[in-house]
Amino acid sequence: MQAKRIRPRPSEDERTQRAILALVLASHPHHRTMPEMSREIGNKEAVERAVRRLSDFGLIRLHGQTLLLTDAAFHCHRLDSL
Repeated sequence: MQAKRIRPRPSEDERTQRAILALVLASHPHHRTMPEMSREIGNKEAVERAVRRLSDFGLIRLHGQTLLLTDAAFHCHRLDSL
């Protein structure tokens, strides 16, 4: 008998990361900025934490105030939509 896995609920930071990544992917090839994200999400500190984490994972690069989607993130997104 196999035990059911209980999926943990995503944290607030993870939900913010997901929202930012979705917005950046949706606007690709155009770029989004940190101030735009803060206005849309409504929490500057949460946006900064989420962008830092997404950058650590290699999904987003920050160039000044501009969020740039990495090739790896775009490729994974493309694969997921096939």
